[in-house]
Amino acid sequence: MKNIFIVTGTSTGLGLSFVSELIAKGSLVYSISRKETEELSKLKESDLLVHYNCDVTDQQKLLSVLKSIFDAISNKKTKSITLINNAGTINPIGNVGTNDFTSLSNSIDTNIKAPILIAEFFIKETQHLAIPKFILNISSGAGRKPYAGWATYCASKAGLDLFTQCIGVEQLTENNPVKVISFAPGVVDTNMQITIRNTPKEVFNSVTRFIDLKNNEQLLSPKFVAETLLDLLINDKTVSGGCYDVRDY
Repeated sequence: MKNIFIVTGTSTGLGLSFVSELIAKGSLVYSISRKETEELSKLKESDLLVHYNCDVTDQQKLLSVLKSIFDAISNKKTKSITLINNAGTINPIGNVGTNDFTSLSNSIDTNIKAPILIAEFFIKETQHLAIPKFILNISSGAGRKPYAGWATYCASKAGLDLFTQCIGVEQLTENNPVKVISFAPGVVDTNMQITIRNTPKEVFNSVTRFIDLKNNEQLLSPKFVAETLLDLLINDKTVSGGCYDVRDY
C-alpha cells in the first residue's frame, strides 16, 4: 500500500522539493506542472513519479488530467491520499489600475480558481474512502498582510485561507472527512523571489526588503520548507481548517 500525493506547480522551487522529498520517503507522486523539467525527468527514474504537463489555468485539460489520475488511483491499494495545491504566480505586480486583464485573469485562475476546482474534484472522488485524506493549500503571508502592488496576489491568497477554513467546517460532519490546512511558507528562495527582486521600485515599493533578505541570506530553502510541511502532515500536528505559518515552526 502506498501513500499517494497529487502535487501542482512542480517544475521548480517548492513544488519540485515536495516531489523529491516524497519520492525519497517512498510515496507515489502524481505531478502537475506546465512543463517537465530535467529534474522531474530524473525523478521519474524511480517509478514513483507520474508527471502531467498541464497549465492549471487550462480548465478543460486540468479536468482531463484529474480524471486520468483518479482512474489510475482507483486501481491501486492506497494507504493515504494527499493533495498539495502549490501552483501559484506573483504576476502581475503593479498597483490596481495599471495591470492588463489577461495577466490579472491568469493570476486569479492560478492562485484561487485552480485550487478550488482541484479540491472540489479531490473531495468528490475520495469521499467514499475510509483512509487518511489531506489537502494542503500553499498560501502566503501576503494573504494576511497588504502589499502595494500585490493586490491580486494578496486577495487570492486570503481567499485560499478562507476557502480552507470553510472546508474544515464542512468536513466536520462527513463520515470520511478530508483534513485540510493552509500554510504560508515564508520567503522561499525560488524563481518567484527572482521576479520580485527584479521589479522596479516604482512598480513595487517594497522591493528593497526582498533584495535585502536575499543579500543577508535570510531566504528559506525549498527543501527546508518541504520537509517542515511534510513533518506536520505525517505527524498530524495541525487542526483541520487551520491556517499556519512557517515562522511558527
